[in-house]
Amino acid sequence: MSERVRAAIQQFVDRAYEALDQTDYYRVLGVSSAASEREIRDAYYKLAARLHPDIHGEGAEPGFRGRLTTVFSRVVEAYKVLSDRRKRADYDAALAQGMLRMTAGLKVKPRAEEAISDANARKFYMLAQKAMADGDGRSALMNLRIAMSSEPNNPVLREAVTRAEGLVRGGGGGRGS
Repeated sequence: MSERVRAAIQQFVDRAYEALDQTDYYRVLGVSSAASEREIRDAYYKLAARLHPDIHGEGAEPGFRGRLTTVFSRVVEAYKVLSDRRKRADYDAALAQGMLRMTAGLKVKPRAEEAISDANARKFYMLAQKAMADGDGRSALMNLRIAMSSEPNNPVLREAVTRAEGLVRGGGGGRGS
């Protein structure tokens, strides 16, 4: 595997890892909610071919290997749910209620943005999430500060600000940095 391909995969894994808790199974696999069983299978195999931890060898940096394993595990989890008609139907029903993940049967995790009651604050939170996924910490902070003007004590927003500040400190300042 060339260094350019390896770097692109590492960048993809880092972005996916940051957004994992806000990503439903369809987005994990990169398919629409109307995807056929074949489209789901094809998307899974394409991701598995690129993200399987064994492909990257034992020599991979431990932090990257951990993030890679976490992302790959979520890809497998998404495939197991979406490739089974009954589990997919249950998941679609749960997703309609704002749940993103199925673990231990029907236990699912709510979307973080559901804890934000103000519609504008939620909109700016979602913009910040996209900016962070794109590595643009400064834009994320700007959007989060706007969101916090509506809900200054919201713990979801406060945690997101901490992550965005870490991204800026780590060199993910955004355009022109």
